[in-house]
Amino acid sequence: MPFRFRLAKVLKVRERRLEERTREVAAADRERQLCEARERELNAAYGALAAIDPAVAGCRIDVRDLTDHALRLRRLGESCRAARRDTSLATAELEVCRARLTEAWREAEVLRKLEVRRREQWDAEQRRQEGRVLDEVGGLRADRLRRSKVSV
Repeated sequence: MPFRFRLAKVLKVRERRLEERTREVAAADRERQLCEARERELNAAYGALAAIDPAVAGCRIDVRDLTDHALRLRRLGESCRAARRDTSLATAELEVCRARLTEAWREAEVLRKLEVRRREQWDAEQRRQEGRVLDEVGGLRADRLRRSKVSV
């Protein structure tokens, strides 16, 4: 009779869950990387815009230009803060996904170790049974040999 792990279906389900959690971590990591890239781009744009001094750019100082520049800086600053917030949320989501992945890995690993232990126990029992059969066969042969010597 071949080895049969009774919890094989549960192990398959847990391995599927582990694969699903791995995909979730990969997706969350991609999302975090996109957020970080967007944040870097916005910070670079904010730095470039902040470096421009509209009063020095031309001879004439126009109040509309100053106001427009200030509004653009404020909107870009708000976008930078929103991007920073999105990045921190994406990082937090990634950590949650990693924790779930770790838990799924532990659950699957427990069953894998149990399967290995059960297989080793089954192998040991098979060896014991085989040894008993061989001992019985050896005893029968020895008994026949003894009987054949006695009857001669």
